[in-house]
Amino acid sequence: MSRRRAVLAGGLLALAGCARDTGTPHPAPLTGPQAETLALMRFTNYRAGAARTTAMIPLPGRAVRLDARLDWRAHTGYGLLSGTGPGASQHWRHLLRWDRGGVRVHYDWPGAVPAEPPEDGWAERDLQPDTSAVDTALALLTALASDRPENAQLLARSGARRLGTTTIGGHPVTEFSGPAPRPASSSPGAPAGADGSRTRYWIDSRGTLRRFAARLPGTSGWMTADLTPVG
Repeated sequence: MSRRRAVLAGGLLALAGCARDTGTPHPAPLTGPQAETLALMRFTNYRAGAARTTAMIPLPGRAVRLDARLDWRAHTGYGLLSGTGPGASQHWRHLLRWDRGGVRVHYDWPGAVPAEPPEDGWAERDLQPDTSAVDTALALLTALASDRPENAQLLARSGARRLGTTTIGGHPVTEFSGPAPRPASSSPGAPAGADGSRTRYWIDSRGTLRRFAARLPGTSGWMTADLTPVG
């Protein structure tokens, strides 16, 4: 991995490790089993292999939707990015393929998403999470898997919190905030909660991540992504 990509990956994981206690009356420090659940989450995703996601990215004055398949082990994504704007009557649909370093785009895709990516016709560019909220979302989604667990004891001491329980898609889940952010990991321009944190996770009883949310720089709200494991 190049030094640039190593630095980028570290910055994204720092952002992905933050969270916000929104609307929860009594966030509680993690118990030992809860810390284990959070520590195993990315490894559980990696072992699952892949997931489908529907993510909403709230850009100023408009919303962007991503329907994609994530390859957890290769840290890649493929799917359709759609939205409106700048005028409400201007609808657009772009086919995307991306990895940790770059994005390929088929602009103005006319139909359904092919089961396999087309061989040609792609416009290529670097992934730019420092300047693009959409690219930040793409990078965070592919960073939600790891080939090894995190350190549960460190997570338990990091400021991570259990925020409550709910149901997503018929699955009972526990909502967590991640580690409290370090000052150096704060992203300028990304609004946050009172604790300065920017992401949260909803995990079911099997350790599967069912929803992920993040505050992105330059956006007007929370990016949310519902996740469904696929074989």
